[in-house]
Amino acid sequence: MFIAMRRALAGAYDGLLEIAKKDSAERIVAAIAAAGFLGHLLLVGVIRIFPGIQQTLFQGLDRSFLHAVYTPFSIILFYEVLLLVFSLAESHTVEVAKQYQVVSLIVVRRVFKDIGNFESFERWFAETEAVRAVLVDMGGAVLMFILVTVFVWLHRIVPKVPIHRDLNGFIEFKKASATVLLVVLSVLAMVNMGVWLGLVPGTVLGFPELLKNADVFFFPYFFEFMIFTDVFILILSLAYYDRYEHVFRNAGFIISTILLRLSLSAEKPFDIGVGLIAMAYGTAVLAVFGWYSSVVNAKGPANQVTA
Repeated sequence: MFIAMRRALAGAYDGLLEIAKKDSAERIVAAIAAAGFLGHLLLVGVIRIFPGIQQTLFQGLDRSFLHAVYTPFSIILFYEVLLLVFSLAESHTVEVAKQYQVVSLIVVRRVFKDIGNFESFERWFAETEAVRAVLVDMGGAVLMFILVTVFVWLHRIVPKVPIHRDLNGFIEFKKASATVLLVVLSVLAMVNMGVWLGLVPGTVLGFPELLKNADVFFFPYFFEFMIFTDVFILILSLAYYDRYEHVFRNAGFIISTILLRLSLSAEKPFDIGVGLIAMAYGTAVLAVFGWYSSVVNAKGPANQVTA
């Protein structure tokens, strides 16, 4: 029964992945982002004309037109999070690289959110704290971009040796895990959207802080589910490759993911600092893993495997 369920979920994953990877999917996301941008502008205009509407509906909407820039980027970011979930079925290194990309995009999106806090462009330099927040996020985003680039480069040059074992069951399990995580992601997204629009009160859910910032719910809780999933996959992976360097690398990546989770709920500017430490740690682990693998490869062991 367990095997049948695993295969059914893996089959669902394959079908969803085929849809997500199509060029038409990217065009649809772009169209939705454009519609979201125009729709946000329209709603802000309606709220300014009829301010009483905001008291009953769309309580999470700001009256600044600049906040409309935040909406399309949020839609694009959600699509990137979907691709992150799909990357679970690939190597752990690919998944971590996608995590770093998502977090860096979260920071970039936050720049747009910070800009939206200004009443107008003319008042930028009159609001020192807001300008400082924008500059911190801008600088942090660039540094994260650099670390992501180094991480991806290391992944490409690290020596890879094929695994001479049947991995079909393990791959099916990872696909099944990704499918379950997609369901969790969908639920979190619907709750996040409901709270943002003021249609779902955070107090009913037991999260009163959601009324202030819906982002403190979606991404932190999603990464918590990601951490538990990674740990479970790590445990199962020991049945297929239990060499020291692989165990250390995967454990190091999980530590990096935990730090990313902490960065999502930390106060500014510590959130940027913790996020950079997480990425730097993961990059260092991958670099040492590649170095160690090169040393081991030079000795030519017969039973070497990789993931």
